[in-house]
Amino acid sequence: MTTFSHATVPIVHLTLGDNTCAVSLFGGHVLSYCRAGVEKLFVSRRAKLDGSRPIRGGIPICWPWFGQLHPDINEHKLAHGLVRQQLWQLDAKVTRLDYVSITLSPCDISHSLWPHGLTCQLIITLTKSHLNVALHSNNQSHQTHPLSCALHSYCQVNDIQTTTINGITGEYIDNTHQNKIDLTPQPYEITTEIDRIHPNKDNPLQTNIYDNHELMSTLTHTGHDSIVVWNPWIEKSQSFVDMAEDEYKEMICIETALTQQFDLAPQSRHCLVQTIT
Repeated sequence: MTTFSHATVPIVHLTLGDNTCAVSLFGGHVLSYCRAGVEKLFVSRRAKLDGSRPIRGGIPICWPWFGQLHPDINEHKLAHGLVRQQLWQLDAKVTRLDYVSITLSPCDISHSLWPHGLTCQLIITLTKSHLNVALHSNNQSHQTHPLSCALHSYCQVNDIQTTTINGITGEYIDNTHQNKIDLTPQPYEITTEIDRIHPNKDNPLQTNIYDNHELMSTLTHTGHDSIVVWNPWIEKSQSFVDMAEDEYKEMICIETALTQQFDLAPQSRHCLVQTIT
């Protein structure tokens, strides 16, 4: 089990046989998923675990908007929404022979930008074969709410320069080049800074991460309309106070996301799911 001894915000630990998971109550943030002793997620050794800033690594929860997808983002500058920088509460924990599950929800919904009547819950389930993370959005109001969100997973890799991604095809939107539309490379290798939105409504969709042709992790996505792939590379890594300069080599973000102008109808629900094996 990966330990986070310097954390000052409570961490919930899940254990099932040889599999473990650690979840910080700051941001409802999955910090670690070890399957048979092998860590699947990346967390920077410089990540702050005291609630002073978002956690660099693991699975950040972006909700009720993702990235800059809010009409007033230039004024409030709250990238990735309202829940990743606040405490979450433990609503329930269930332990069975074949799985362990916890349910979390944000503690504070009083922010002026919080959409009236919109709530979310996170259900994290550890099984003998995988980790399942489900972000539930519930519109209890009588009006439609635009919703963008993401499970912003940082996946652990041995070396980004020998890493390939399988399962993503078609066109993508390139955020590093003024939203230029380009075609997904095959094989999908990372050789520079990337920030790409891959529109995709195939549900479920499976993506695989390989290192030197050896399968490292499989991610299954459900409830999404796009997959986001991100690596800051050298120059941007150097600008992060919570990430070592060389750590870009150890991670790739493959994010299950809603980015394509999704509207949540009144009295309806949506579930965004990522499963890691």
